[in-house]
Amino acid sequence: MKKTLLSTFIACLIYGLAFGQQSQSTDDPFYYQVAGLVYVKEFNAVTRAKTITQKIPKEPLKFKIVSKETDATDNSTYYVVQFLNIADETGNAIAAVAALKSSTTFINSDDNNKFYWIRKDELDNYMTNDFVKKSYRIPNLSPTYGANISLPFKLRPKTGGQNIKITPDLTLGGYLGARWRLSHKDPFYLSFPVVSLGLSTLTINDNNNSSTTNKGDGTVLGITGSWGAVFQLKDFQFGLIMGWDRAAGELGKDWIYNDKPWYSFSIGFSFLGNNADKDKEK
Repeated sequence: MKKTLLSTFIACLIYGLAFGQQSQSTDDPFYYQVAGLVYVKEFNAVTRAKTITQKIPKEPLKFKIVSKETDATDNSTYYVVQFLNIADETGNAIAAVAALKSSTTFINSDDNNKFYWIRKDELDNYMTNDFVKKSYRIPNLSPTYGANISLPFKLRPKTGGQNIKITPDLTLGGYLGARWRLSHKDPFYLSFPVVSLGLSTLTINDNNNSSTTNKGDGTVLGITGSWGAVFQLKDFQFGLIMGWDRAAGELGKDWIYNDKPWYSFSIGFSFLGNNADKDKEK
C-alpha cells in the first residue's frame, strides 16, 4: 500500500516538474500610445497606396494597427494604422489635440477615420526609446488556466477535538480562473475566481484519525479542491484561498479533516506560474 502510494506520488511529482509550471492566458488587447515626437504618413485606403504626406500625432493619442503590409519595391515591412476617434475622447490633453482642427502639421479631429502608415523598424525604434508605448485596455477580462506545484500552508479550524492546526501539504494540480487586468501599462492582475483541483500529500496520525492505532501513522495522497482570489503584481503574487481535502485509502477514510474547509493566505513569486504578457499586433 505504502509503495503504491509512494510510486503514484513520485509519478505525479515528475509530471509536475515537467509540466507543472505551465500556465496559459488569452492575449490582452492593447493600443499604442504616443509618448514623444512621432511621425506618420497618410495612407490611401481606396488605392492601398502610401503617400508622403506626413503628420505628427501629439501626446497622448492612441492608435491601433489595422494591417501589416510588405512594400514590393524594397521588401520592407510597414503597418497601416488608425488613430482612436479624437472627438470621442475626454481630458485636457485630448481636447488640446481636437483644438488643432484643420492643422496640416498635427493629427487633429479632422483626421478621424483616416489611415496612416509607418515602417515596422521605425515603430520598433519609437518603442525602444519610449516614444510609443503599449496601453492595455481596462477593464479587461480573460480566462487563465494551467498547472503548478505548490506548498500552501493550510489553516484548519478546530474540529474533532483538535485545536486549530496549520499544515504544509505539497499539492500538484490544475487551475482555471478569470483574470482581470488592473493597469494600462504594467502586468497587474486580479484572478478571481480561481478554481483548482489536484492531488495533495496529507499527514495521518493518531491525533487526527482514530483508526491509526491499528494501522500506523503515515502520509497518504488525497484529492484537494480550492477556490479564491490571487493578485499578481508583475512576478509577485499573493492571494486568499479556501479549500477542501479528502484523504484516500483505508488509512484516510476516518481522517477528521475530510471535506472540512481550510484556509490559506498565499504569498510568493509566481504563485500561478509565469503569466507573462503576450502581445498582439492587432
